[in-house]
Amino acid sequence: MKKPLDGVTIIDFTHAYSGPFCTMNLADFGANVIKIERCGTGDQSRYWGPFNKEGYSGYYAYYNRNKRGIALDISKPAGQEIIKKLVKKADIVVENFKVGTLDKLGLGYEDLKKENPQLIYAALSGFGQNGPLHKLAAYDNVIEAMSGLMEMTGFPGEPGLRAGASIGDSYLGLYGALAIMLAYFHKCRTGEGQKIDLAMMDVLFALPEAPFLNYTVLGKKITRCGNGVRHLLAPYDVYRCKDGWFAAGVTSENTWPEFCRVIGHPEMAEDARFKSMQLRCEHFDEMTELVSPYFADKTKAELTEVWSNTNLAFGPVMTTKELLDFPQLWEREMLVKANDPGLGEYIAVGNPMKLEASPADIRKGAPLLGENTEEVLKEIGYTEKEIGEFINAGVAQ
Repeated sequence: MKKPLDGVTIIDFTHAYSGPFCTMNLADFGANVIKIERCGTGDQSRYWGPFNKEGYSGYYAYYNRNKRGIALDISKPAGQEIIKKLVKKADIVVENFKVGTLDKLGLGYEDLKKENPQLIYAALSGFGQNGPLHKLAAYDNVIEAMSGLMEMTGFPGEPGLRAGASIGDSYLGLYGALAIMLAYFHKCRTGEGQKIDLAMMDVLFALPEAPFLNYTVLGKKITRCGNGVRHLLAPYDVYRCKDGWFAAGVTSENTWPEFCRVIGHPEMAEDARFKSMQLRCEHFDEMTELVSPYFADKTKAELTEVWSNTNLAFGPVMTTKELLDFPQLWEREMLVKANDPGLGEYIAVGNPMKLEASPADIRKGAPLLGENTEEVLKEIGYTEKEIGEFINAGVAQ
């Protein structure tokens, strides 16, 4: 089945999480992603757990599926020439090095667009390509703290918390994939290439809607408030139950009476303290004290059975084991069995973008270090003799 990005070639200089996640999503839809790694060591995520019994990284395997890989020493002139030759036949370059790294090697955007004027060049970084902080390195925890997201995450009176997943990397990767597709659409219409500048700081700063709207519109400071949104919605929280936690909420006035009926307190719907969303927010703690006992003496399964017959939004807080046994994820192909040359057979997370006519799929595992070096170099015109010389000289692996 033909994929949306069949025939699109991407030179992938990325490492760690955000960049590989970006290019993985493009590879899932058919892009010919050629991953460039350092000779000897490769992508740093090869050394991030979990590892199988042979010491191979599951982390690396997941974020680099569907790609081909070559290992080069791009600090050497011959390695730089190989890159330039690759770029002549490529559509897109993606990198997430510290700002200026590839420029110093003569492989930045200004250098590479001389080889291919229609090139799309996406640079992903912590703080972007300009501004007083642009030269600083950053990881997810730093950007979550600086962007205001950590200020909004956690419980009142306690330190701000990092999210349970590296959402700075995830959002940067997804915005990167979207920006690349927009630039590619522009190129298809105009023939023009361009540089894309994406910063993790920017994408997380754009994320928390409540604090900025409330501060700029009302002059009101909103800070972390646990699992609720007590300034906006009530009830809307996570409640302790017999075997864990259960999320439930009301987002409109017409569902409040049903919520009261389901929890066995229909009289609450007429209580003057709770007659409107604004009043329920003002009396959030009193309302929570009355609501919580209903959940406390029931299991997640019992609650799920009852609430499935309502018009209310709900869901148990699920563990990893519960998710692996969750039929919804298997039916939606969000859990799929995959094979990887280093990891073997494993359960992979599928692609959430479900295109009916041209779906994503997992066609191959992540490349072993230098797995496709000879194959790719032959495709751009190098002979076996020349490739052998590159390998002997430590230019390629």
